[in-house]
Amino acid sequence: MENKKDRAILVGLELLTSKYSMSDSLDELEHLAKALEIHTVDKVIQRAEKVSPRFYVGSGKVLEIKKMVEVLGATIVIFDDPLSPTQINNLEKELECQVIDRSFLILSIFSERAQSKQSILEVSLAQKEYMLPRLIGLGNSLSRQGGGSYNAKGPGETKLELDRRKLLKEISNIKKELVKISSENEVSRKKRKQNGIPIVALAGYTNVGKSSLMNSLSEKLNSVTEKVFEKDMLFATLDTKTKRMQKDNNPPFLLVDTVGFIKKLPHELIRSFESTLRDVIDADLLVIVADGAYFNDYQISSTLNVLNSIGASSIPKLYVLTKKEIAITEPLFNEDYIFVSNVTKENIDTLINTIYSNIYLDSRIANLKLSFNNSNVFSYLKENATILKTDYLEDGYLIKVVLSKTDQKKYEKYII
Repeated sequence: MENKKDRAILVGLELLTSKYSMSDSLDELEHLAKALEIHTVDKVIQRAEKVSPRFYVGSGKVLEIKKMVEVLGATIVIFDDPLSPTQINNLEKELECQVIDRSFLILSIFSERAQSKQSILEVSLAQKEYMLPRLIGLGNSLSRQGGGSYNAKGPGETKLELDRRKLLKEISNIKKELVKISSENEVSRKKRKQNGIPIVALAGYTNVGKSSLMNSLSEKLNSVTEKVFEKDMLFATLDTKTKRMQKDNNPPFLLVDTVGFIKKLPHELIRSFESTLRDVIDADLLVIVADGAYFNDYQISSTLNVLNSIGASSIPKLYVLTKKEIAITEPLFNEDYIFVSNVTKENIDTLINTIYSNIYLDSRIANLKLSFNNSNVFSYLKENATILKTDYLEDGYLIKVVLSKTDQKKYEKYII
């Protein structure tokens, strides 16, 4: 049976100690719902000192929401924070309609966006780990007659997923599959490390222009690989993309585009995407990307929170704001940043030069003498370093070259 478009009421609880605007958070929640074709009919904010263990919001607010459900013909109520199984159960009994939270919504979007085997498995794992402690609440939610019809490909799509033992077995099997994939990826990472090529990872909020920035850098650095998919949509891509970048005769670096972050990203999702996010942990430089035209510092703080949670807090960072071509004013941000346009390419060259100055801090000019038997070393340096001068001798080559710290150790015996 084809589902009708759901009509949602969004609910947020703004604690008196909160630093962020609940209104902004519900606006973002509306965009998340829209990504799954759920139409928002109204928003409700309650300000309180603490969370209600029974309903999350106060009982009086629940009665108010129930009346709104009846009057507005809402089929689903979406809470901006994670709900416990008890809260889901209690709310659905009172409201007599489907109740979900932000985490459920994000997981459902990820399930629709996942394409590679790895991301499909990672999302599936996150869904099942999210659902495990919520079986009772979700069971009522997804079987309710006359409640919300929205299931998408989200948690609880089949009855099998409501069987706890079955669910635990599926979680175990998925983890084993991801371990295999992780082992294969680890081989590639070790090769990259051995080559000594620096890794630069793009990290940031979803839909701020990371993929567009990767394409801009590719165009400037004459990368011949295909463009990374870019579109004005939340979580347009979940799969890590890696490209080799090189400016003229300068040494190369690897540029990694990672999955976008968002405020209140489900912990289950962060855990299950551990293998994908490993590329961030291995980076020599993190380029933190945010929207400069509609700047909000929670985009930065949310990104940093995720990076801290995966152990990437100590990696050097470079801040980049995008969409300069449509920005009315310069964003107020207390860190140094580069303001770029992926449309006009303004300041992309500045960004490239800054990246190089950050990742090749320990580089130095050295003179190397190579015999003709060392032609493989000469070929490597032509490909991966900046050769300033080459003299051809009777018995080999004399080259002046900019060596990275790794290559200095690697070719120390040839240095004169």
